[in-house]
Amino acid sequence: MKVFLGPICLIVLLIPSLKADKFQEYEDELVQISPANEIFIHLCSSKWFKNRDTTTWYKNDSNIPISVEQGSRIHQFQDKLWFVPAHVEDSGHYYCVLRNSTYFFKLKINLKFVENDPNLCYSTQVVFPQKLPMGQRGQLVCPKLFLNENHGFPTVEWYKDCKPLLLDNVTYFGEKNKLILMKVTEEHKGKYSCQAFYRHLDKQYRMTRVIEFTPVVKAIMTAPLIISPVNETVEVELGSQIQLICNVTDSTGMGSFFWQWNGSTIPEEDQVLVEDYQIMKLQGSKKQIIIYLNISQVERKFYLYPFTCKATNWLGYSVAYVQFVHPVREFQMHVIGVFIMLTVLITCSIFTYKFFKIDIVLWYRDFCYVFLPKKASDEKIYDAYILYPKTLQEGSSTTSDIFVFKVLPEVLEKQCGYNLFIYGRDDYIGEDIVEVVYENIKKSRRLIIILVQDALEFSWMGSTSEEQIAMYSALIQDGMKVILLELEKIQDYKEMSESIKFIRQKHRAIRWSGNFTEKSLSPKTRFWKNVRYHMPAQPKVPLSTHNFLSIATTPNSVGKSPGELRVPLG
Repeated sequence: MKVFLGPICLIVLLIPSLKADKFQEYEDELVQISPANEIFIHLCSSKWFKNRDTTTWYKNDSNIPISVEQGSRIHQFQDKLWFVPAHVEDSGHYYCVLRNSTYFFKLKINLKFVENDPNLCYSTQVVFPQKLPMGQRGQLVCPKLFLNENHGFPTVEWYKDCKPLLLDNVTYFGEKNKLILMKVTEEHKGKYSCQAFYRHLDKQYRMTRVIEFTPVVKAIMTAPLIISPVNETVEVELGSQIQLICNVTDSTGMGSFFWQWNGSTIPEEDQVLVEDYQIMKLQGSKKQIIIYLNISQVERKFYLYPFTCKATNWLGYSVAYVQFVHPVREFQMHVIGVFIMLTVLITCSIFTYKFFKIDIVLWYRDFCYVFLPKKASDEKIYDAYILYPKTLQEGSSTTSDIFVFKVLPEVLEKQCGYNLFIYGRDDYIGEDIVEVVYENIKKSRRLIIILVQDALEFSWMGSTSEEQIAMYSALIQDGMKVILLELEKIQDYKEMSESIKFIRQKHRAIRWSGNFTEKSLSPKTRFWKNVRYHMPAQPKVPLSTHNFLSIATTPNSVGKSPGELRVPLG
């Protein structure tokens, strides 16, 4: 303490001259040493000059202020100088300049940043000595920590002689920035490191302090210590009675202990706030002082500012506060909980329906549709009319022929129970093409259009009377729902007719990715689920069980006894 008395007295003596001379420069003779490669924050010492207007930091003799950009490694934030982190080469002297309308005060500060000693986790130049009497409970305080962004102390990790310290609540106990020694003994002697982490611009930086602890037999006078409260928040009902208790230990016998509210002490004539004291003698010269603050009726203004317990003696002071808050009603918590649950449930339901909509609809049709009232008959015979590209070369068999005459009947008719009309299979030789197409499209609930990439090889899309009638019925007359099936990836629709292009813009095509194997003919595959989702919903009994047909069979040998496969004339 003697080291600080000279500069402090000098500053106090200089204060009267500041107003007269308007300017004063003072150099702090002490060199502050701190570990390198860690975050370091320095506060401009100005508690004797509370009426300052501005605080500016400079390095060495530069006239350029230190940057205020928080992204800079060395910068000024409010009245503090920040090193994020500090490097050895940052050592030197810095100026803190305080200004207001009556004075200009310049303080020179010497900073030194050092690396850890070899084979140690700290530098022996940066050690804070602390002593505690043996045989009783004591506490080591991690020195010079700063409050974090939440205005509280960060989590502190403790080490002894560079090894992690086990906080077993029997020998040691951690409390904020303090290490509690349940009973101080000679074995507790050693170097204790407290390590805290601060977050700055989404990055964490370490701050380490090393305490050289020495247990002593003789009690040492120290600043008063407030055991409780510990800067806490209390829920209090408006108009209720409450008693606040401040528990202080003091070793000097010359302290002052009292409660404050809104920066003022409690008046003796106050009828609502009444102080009371109790003093108990502890070991040696130490005393325990309990200051009671009896509040007969909690007023609305008491929620605005905290109640502060202050303990001072000639060695220092301690401060702790209690902040009143209104209780959170239980029903409010229930309402918030229900709202959160509903939000989560609705969100999950939306995502579930979005990703499993087709499976949900098909499951509903299979298991729930039978319980719903039957709809009136729409007098339709076929569930879908199949419009497909016709092969120009007689006797040839293409992928589209196999898909139309084998795959579609096998899955949709035999396994799913739908009834399809396929021109070339369900018409008769000699029938008028236009009349057949027109009548059977009117009897169909859906129009399935089969698309292939190379349309030039087919009599298709825009030039046939079948397509013209189908497009007219689907788009204009009956408003049929259209299902587009791509048998392969179609890069460009420019070869297609305008009606196909229009339908493609309105409806997403379903692409076939099967290979005519038995697995591809299962109605449970993703392709067939998509097709079934767009087909009519009324349930039907499958015509037969699944029996995979060889693709070598000619189209005319499948299903109903068809007429000869023909290409409709335009």
